[in-house]
Amino acid sequence: MHNGCSATSECPGNIDFDIHGVVGIRLIDPSPRDFDAACKLLGQPSRLPLTLPDITVRFVNELPVREMRFLGTDEGGFTGDGFFLLQKGTRRVRARIPFDRIGEPCEIVCTNRIGSVPLLIPIVGLTVLKKGCIPIHASALVYDGVGLLMAGWAHCGKTTALLGFASKGAEYVGEEWVLLGGHDQRMRGIMKPLELTHWQVASLPHGRTAVNFMSRCAFGGIGVLLGFDKMIRVERIRSNFLFRNLQRVSAAVEDRLRQAIEPSAIFRDRIRSAGAQVDKVFIFLSHAENRIDVQPISPFEMARRLTFLVQHELSPLLRHYSAYRFAFPSRRNESIENTAESSLAILTRALHGKETYMVRLPYPHVFPELFAAIEPYCKPTASPTAESIHALV
Repeated sequence: MHNGCSATSECPGNIDFDIHGVVGIRLIDPSPRDFDAACKLLGQPSRLPLTLPDITVRFVNELPVREMRFLGTDEGGFTGDGFFLLQKGTRRVRARIPFDRIGEPCEIVCTNRIGSVPLLIPIVGLTVLKKGCIPIHASALVYDGVGLLMAGWAHCGKTTALLGFASKGAEYVGEEWVLLGGHDQRMRGIMKPLELTHWQVASLPHGRTAVNFMSRCAFGGIGVLLGFDKMIRVERIRSNFLFRNLQRVSAAVEDRLRQAIEPSAIFRDRIRSAGAQVDKVFIFLSHAENRIDVQPISPFEMARRLTFLVQHELSPLLRHYSAYRFAFPSRRNESIENTAESSLAILTRALHGKETYMVRLPYPHVFPELFAAIEPYCKPTASPTAESIHALV
């Protein structure tokens, strides 16, 4: 079900998004296109207006600027009034970004019909960080009462694992963008569509019914590649040059054909919109071997690795912040400059007493095999006491 405005409808002047009471975003005068783009990133709008939003995005017909000075081709430009992001490959202004205010209540000004607001997710992420939570590129679920957080880089197997557990009755918490609380050790997701590939949809019959006809036709082409794949498997020549290239080609094609599917199409009513406690954390890495390895690592090693993952997700913001500091050397934002230290501190608290594992697996992956490899490590264990958590704060 589409959760945005239609292309012909009018959006109200103010639209608010409340992300689990941690951060609030207000759109002022968005076009239907701008609103739809925001919903794809932030999920459903709030039914109640925010008292005071953390981030305000104001849409205007144009952003007039004078005496603009430009930094390179895609790094933006600046005047005495502020720092601006430009449309790629042009000198047309897209947005004014208040880098000195990010992490505090701030206002972004955008030209309307821009689509996705530049840097919105990293800005939300930094605001979340300032409030003692941390944004993780991860999948999150509850399986047999155990809260599982599965993190990693893009195309590393998080969504595949999520679907494997879904087929065994797991409850959905979040996908792609999950907030992890440092103090309460809870994970919270955003209720937005999942983007699935052929490999994933083909293994979920009830998910396949949610895929539109054109995508099913396109997926059929991938099926031809999979037929060659199966034939080669029978001949037992997995290391063969042809097999490896067929894998790469089919994975690259299907990555361009990802289909948006609502979580309810897969999990039905097994959705925890309010989040859940984290019990176990897995980090995924793809490797060239044709086996799945699961090894325990220390919570502190996990915290360090996830810190760099967070830095990577914030890298578009950090890169433009460097350009901002070049333009305004005397202006700085300590929240931006201290993201690594803040992230490590929050993650150390959030992962205290948790079981943490590294999963190495081939890509692409088949989720029944991935589920079978991970499931033995998902049994309930004793949780740390409230006193031990409080001692870290």
